[in-house]
Amino acid sequence: MSAVEQAPSADSLWQQVADLRPRLRHGVEILVQDYRGERWYLLHDKASGRFLRFNAAAYEFLGRLDGDLSVQEVLELSNEGRADLAVLTTEEVMQILAQLHGAEVLRGGLPLGAQDALERFQKTQRFRRQRALSNPLALRIRLFDPDRMLTAMLPAVRWMFSWAGLAFWLAVVVGAGLLALAEFEQLVTALEDKTLSTGELLMFWLLYPVIKVLHELGHGLAVKVWGGEVHETGISLLVFMPVPYVDASASWALRDKRRRAIVGAAGIMVELFLAALAFITWLVVEPGLFRDVMLNVALIGSISTLFFNGNPLLRFDGYYVLEDLVEIPSLAVRSSRFYLYLIQRYVLGIADVRSPVTAKGETAWFAVYGLLAPIYRLTVMVGIALYLASEFLVVGVVLALWTISMQLLRPLFLSIRFITTSPRLEARRARGFATVAVLLLVMAGLLNLQAPLVTRVQGVVWPAEDARVVAATEGFVVDIQVAAGQPVAAGDILFRLDDPQLRTRRQVLSARLQELSNEHAAQRTVSRVRAAMVVDDITAVRGELAHVEQQIEQLTLRSATAGRFFPVDPHQMQGRLLRQGELVGYLLTDGAPLVRAVIEQDEIGLLRSRPTEASVMLENRLGEAITARLAREVPAGSTELPSMALGAAAGGDVTVDMHDPQGRTAAENVFQIELELPRGSAVAGIGERVHVRLEYGSEPLWQQWSRGFRQLLLSRLQT
Repeated sequence: MSAVEQAPSADSLWQQVADLRPRLRHGVEILVQDYRGERWYLLHDKASGRFLRFNAAAYEFLGRLDGDLSVQEVLELSNEGRADLAVLTTEEVMQILAQLHGAEVLRGGLPLGAQDALERFQKTQRFRRQRALSNPLALRIRLFDPDRMLTAMLPAVRWMFSWAGLAFWLAVVVGAGLLALAEFEQLVTALEDKTLSTGELLMFWLLYPVIKVLHELGHGLAVKVWGGEVHETGISLLVFMPVPYVDASASWALRDKRRRAIVGAAGIMVELFLAALAFITWLVVEPGLFRDVMLNVALIGSISTLFFNGNPLLRFDGYYVLEDLVEIPSLAVRSSRFYLYLIQRYVLGIADVRSPVTAKGETAWFAVYGLLAPIYRLTVMVGIALYLASEFLVVGVVLALWTISMQLLRPLFLSIRFITTSPRLEARRARGFATVAVLLLVMAGLLNLQAPLVTRVQGVVWPAEDARVVAATEGFVVDIQVAAGQPVAAGDILFRLDDPQLRTRRQVLSARLQELSNEHAAQRTVSRVRAAMVVDDITAVRGELAHVEQQIEQLTLRSATAGRFFPVDPHQMQGRLLRQGELVGYLLTDGAPLVRAVIEQDEIGLLRSRPTEASVMLENRLGEAITARLAREVPAGSTELPSMALGAAAGGDVTVDMHDPQGRTAAENVFQIELELPRGSAVAGIGERVHVRLEYGSEPLWQQWSRGFRQLLLSRLQT
């Protein structure tokens, strides 16, 4: 028989506890806290250090448990004068009693049968939550009482919890952040060189617990600063890694929400401070083991804080800080219940369901948090699974299956079980099935919806083969005749170059030619043989002089055809030495301009297998799409980009190899395509970045998403 079939009904459990007459055990105190104008009560068992939080309605019920009145009588008295939706239900009373019984703060009036009933109720609640599967915290081992040690440390660290301590912390952390921005390329290069080698994993395994010791020390000291006590510390096994912990639950008794928030944030601040110090040290020390350790400390302290421990969307320290600051206890649980309430009330039509909203302003928080938290949690788990799969396939696959089971399949199973077995839907079960059927039909319709299949890439305006203007000879630029983009006619002067050595050579050759001419005139009447030899010398010098004259003529760069001239570097041409054959600029004629674009390897299959329509938007005219023709495709992939403007280092979309200082080497293979724009398209110049849209018709959404997911897997697994 399944666990669902074995679960007792709420009615049968209520019959066993309704006549009980329990009361609270001595040594239990009630603490008061205010959240958003609503009063909440903390039940504190001094003997065990446990805390239980209750709202005003539950507190009124607890206050009447004196051992003389039965549970049924207390419930009736507590509900007198309450509105229908504000009354306590028997199920809520069962949950309150189960919590009290589990915390061992009830005494008297609990026969074995009732204890068994409450324990079975708790077991049912635990089954619903599946805590053992949804929480990776598998084992907690208590070690010792750290209260005396923390008390002894207080005089030395109390200043850290002052305004001066905050200013010092901000100076170090903000300073390290600014340095990280300034040294971003160096940091990225170092991160790209890191791999999950055995040495890296061992270093991480050794460093992480040490950092967490200081993290937990921050929590413990913060509790002590505000007068609390910390009586438990130990080790948790988190994914087979020993991680220290301290019991800082005494912070719940603090009435000032800012102090509670500081206790929760103390560990985060410690890790960020360690990360900042480690990063600054990493920048100044020489390469070696110590420098690698500092980088790992910086990564652990920053990444784990920003994406995990300090992120309020995950139920770690950042979440509890947010709870205290916005004054909404149990934010995550009540956000989930809020969406469950909306579904039960407005979709399934259950009229007597109660909203978890109890104070003004909570609705917006529940709506936003209840939507973002599961999405972020799923995104993080999928990202981790894909990363691990690329390094350790089996581990990544196991984590992916666990994520799918807990984040998708389990909620689906619980929803189906609720619709098929919940007594609350006894009279509305048909409506529940109809609602599910409609939702499935709508989902199927959306997934089969034909959507445009589009790829967006970037490119640059590219010159035709005959558009290149090169220096015919070597010389210094002394005169620039045209501005960038200026129209020119055939034969117009573009640049004037000068080569003093060439002009000196012409003078020398001219003088030599004159000398030989004079000698030939003198030898003609003296020696015909000698005169013939001088003629040969004159011919050679004249040839050399003609070549020099040609080179001097080539110092004037002229336009071969009519068009618009664009120099390669218009701001640094004056006085520049141009080598023979060096590219000077481009001459754009009235022919069709070309665009050279790059497309990633994942998308090249679509281009080759489907009819393609292309359009281009110029960088200076983003609102106007120009129809283009796909002229040709470079068949082989390459990591070389046609222009650095396409790389991420220059603001482009393509991720580049950080080891290339010029930013023209892509991190992965890309394919180049050439597009032809209509004649007369007003491009700003060669090298201008353009945005290309490639349309392949339409395709159902599920096919597009499945292709994208498959390509993601293939790229991560490198298959």
